[in-house]
Amino acid sequence: SIQTVGKKLASESMKGRVFEANLGDLNQGYETHKKLKLIVEDADGKSKVALTNFYGLECTRDHLCSLIRKWHTLIDTFVDCITSDGFLMRFFIVAFTSMYKTMKNPKKMVLQKKATCYANRSQVRQMRAIITKIITKECKASTMKDLVYKVLGNEITEEMAKKCKPIFPLENITIRKVKSIKRPKVDINQLNEMHAAVEGEKLAGVKVQKEEQQEASE
Repeated sequence: SIQTVGKKLASESMKGRVFEANLGDLNQGYETHKKLKLIVEDADGKSKVALTNFYGLECTRDHLCSLIRKWHTLIDTFVDCITSDGFLMRFFIVAFTSMYKTMKNPKKMVLQKKATCYANRSQVRQMRAIITKIITKECKASTMKDLVYKVLGNEITEEMAKKCKPIFPLENITIRKVKSIKRPKVDINQLNEMHAAVEGEKLAGVKVQKEEQQEASE
């Protein structure tokens, strides 16, 4: 519906728009509880192609509600950090204490007899500090492209669980939301290279397959 009229270009109207898509639709049905936000950085009116970049991430409400349990301590925190290429991001992390209690040996897990597993305030503060440190470290050492793969994977949350285990064991550590606070100036060359690499990996095989099907039908 957007057209170029007079001095108004359709490509300029598309820039800055934010689209929301379910990660399961983009990733062949995997992790359907995550909603991915993409922002249009550049658009070409002739080829009708819009180049998008990562803008944010959010978990669905029903998934977060399914994680909540009574007799557990909920640890919720947020962290502001800057990537190596200048993106200021805000992370919201939620974690829950586990029903297993550590003994003197942190590697040995023993089923506790209590029905509750509440953490002290001092333990919660220590674990929040560890979570903040890990997120800040990973963010500073990564570009936006690398950070997206880390956030969608389980590397960061597994490291949080490992570091917090001596203080209090945690479970269901989730990056529930990621917001883009400040973004640097768009580098068109870097954006084109990123999209060209993705298209070369995923779309090249599909085109060959279509040509083979046409030849077989003829």
